[in-house]
Amino acid sequence: MRFFIALFVLSAIALNMSSCIKHEIIPAPVNTVDLNASFNGYINGTQVEFTQNVYGYKGIADRDAYIYASPVLSKVIYSSTIRSAYSSQAIKVNLGSLDWDAAANTEPTLTMFNDFHSSNSGIALPFKDYSTLVNNSFDGIEVQYTDKNGVLWKSKESDPNQSAVFTVLKQASDNTGDYSLFECTFSCKVWTYDVQLAQDISVNINNAVVRAWFKK
Repeated sequence: MRFFIALFVLSAIALNMSSCIKHEIIPAPVNTVDLNASFNGYINGTQVEFTQNVYGYKGIADRDAYIYASPVLSKVIYSSTIRSAYSSQAIKVNLGSLDWDAAANTEPTLTMFNDFHSSNSGIALPFKDYSTLVNNSFDGIEVQYTDKNGVLWKSKESDPNQSAVFTVLKQASDNTGDYSLFECTFSCKVWTYDVQLAQDISVNINNAVVRAWFKK
């Protein structure tokens, strides 16, 4: 009889102790898009490389929207820049334009965003002079290069023998936004105005590869 009483007491104690154990609550994993930017190319014959988190370089995505009253379609140009706080040298790629009716949607939907980039993937793209808004036509890319002296150089729509191919690598979203990760290969001239010569001058960018992202 004493054996059963002792067993009952031990069982009660064990049950009471187990009820006091605090179970650790493990939060659900957070979905995070892996964003890494890099540039590799030859500028005026010299190889130049920028890599995410090396010497302060990082990728920055932005966009410029041009809103028009319906039925004229509004436009948005997406840009991706690789730059550093420690160096003036930087590279920027503009891709446009996604056209949409601002009366129906205040901004392009995620489906519009993904479809626009997918439709421009894997094909040769023309160069465009976005700063001049030629004929209000934005379809294509523009390359901007900032040199070590902080001088800005831009590609021109009119240059012959230049090429660019944009390829979507992944489209994904997380709690920071919606992204289109891409690779852009190109060769072109970039231009700036030389005050002393009183004329435009150019340098060549060849066999360039940018890996970065656009953000909705």
